[in-house]
Amino acid sequence: MSNKLVYKAYYILLFVLVTGAFTSCQKNFLDREPLGRYTEEDVPIGALDSKVFGMYAILRRAGFNQNTYLAIQSFRADDAQKGSAASDGAAYALMYDDFQYVANNGALQTYWTDHYAAILAANKIIEDVDSVGAAADPATLINRAEAQFIRAFCYFDLVRTFGRVPKIDFTGDAAALNIPKVGDVSELFALIDADLNNAVNVLPVDWEPKYIGRLTKGAALGLQTRAFMWRSNWAAALASAKALMGLNKYRLVLNTPATNNNGYRFQFTKEGENGSESLFEIQAYYVPTNDQGIEYALPQGVRGAGSWNLGWGWNTPTSVLENEFETGDPRKAATLLYSGQADPYYGAVLPAYPGTVAQPYWNMKVYTNPADRITLNNNFGKWMNHRIIRYADILLLAAEAANELGGAQNTTDALAYLEMVRARARGSNAAILPKVTTTDQAQLRDAIRHERMVELGMEEQRFYDIVRWKIDVVVLPAAGKINYQAKHRLLPLPQGEIDKSGGVLIQNPDY
Repeated sequence: MSNKLVYKAYYILLFVLVTGAFTSCQKNFLDREPLGRYTEEDVPIGALDSKVFGMYAILRRAGFNQNTYLAIQSFRADDAQKGSAASDGAAYALMYDDFQYVANNGALQTYWTDHYAAILAANKIIEDVDSVGAAADPATLINRAEAQFIRAFCYFDLVRTFGRVPKIDFTGDAAALNIPKVGDVSELFALIDADLNNAVNVLPVDWEPKYIGRLTKGAALGLQTRAFMWRSNWAAALASAKALMGLNKYRLVLNTPATNNNGYRFQFTKEGENGSESLFEIQAYYVPTNDQGIEYALPQGVRGAGSWNLGWGWNTPTSVLENEFETGDPRKAATLLYSGQADPYYGAVLPAYPGTVAQPYWNMKVYTNPADRITLNNNFGKWMNHRIIRYADILLLAAEAANELGGAQNTTDALAYLEMVRARARGSNAAILPKVTTTDQAQLRDAIRHERMVELGMEEQRFYDIVRWKIDVVVLPAAGKINYQAKHRLLPLPQGEIDKSGGVLIQNPDY
């Protein structure tokens, strides 16, 4: 077989269902489109590779992408809200916008189930590799490191969302898996840290192009930085961020003719996927004859009629986010799409406000090229990757960690990391986004926090930022989310899991 055909077949490796009910294209191998995904016929059934690809496939589920994920990781912040019409998903608005938590909310169960499904898939791979022992070859050890990253990623989501949860780092039947919550979240972070340490040491810096989207050392360092920052471990976080920078692999997407002179916007386009700023994206692929996409853009798409029926209209920006942008900041147009106005990149005029759905803004970062919708005969952006970790995020975390550590050199470094992000946004327009020069720790802290809000607007980071800064109890009520209290940092465990456990799993306090 020619290298060209192999290249076409292996472009990405996500989409074998972990249950064993594998789906595959009903096409001859030689007829597959470029960028086609791994399927059953490419891998011997039962091979470790198929389990790895099945694990990746779980990341396409609702618990990592759809309204389920967005409700938990985005609606609760001050930069986003449930959106759509008031009658559409009213229970979600009560739960995640108004903080009237109920344990039987469907999103909780889906989120929990999908995350533990990925954890169990990872556990199986880890156990399989460990059973080989010293005979494991380097490629097999990389498979194990991929599984460890996914397990750490899932537990980091769960611990931030629910607090103490069961630590399941083994496989077994339902009875064996019915265990209590950990006594302290430190037990979960011990597992997260161990998994990420090994992933950092074993995962490659790069994969050959046919494996684009597969986990790398950079992804592990990025998640490791986030995990340390969550615990205010400034020194460890800064060390991880510096190690990532030291790979000399990642850079901010700059304003060049190749990026239509808007690098910030470009990375959220189809052409900008898996670019120089991407550390970790959940991969999607869609053509009319091969739907292996994800429903990340769909729940957030403009809710309208005809050509403007782009989705459900959920997860919409707020005026708080709009007002946070400095005058002239180009990131504003790349983040907010306005009802009744032309989109700033393709020129189509949106339905008027208030119109059928009274939403003044929509999420520009999931807005797709109208030409792609026509070509693919689909309005819902199922081909759009879900960006999870970007280099700009890590630069700003590095700036924050350095500033918190203090000292002349750390302050200098913090200003430099912050300026890298602002300079990319500024481009050649020296009249906007002036360079931050303050060396006062409190003022620099505020500047970095501001920059995270505008740089990462609508990217599911804001709620967790304000919680770890412990300003959520001030910020959210000031933004109109008046019911919010400190207890709302953690969600109740799904009632279905409590019931199934027969008293083994204990509900979080206050619920």
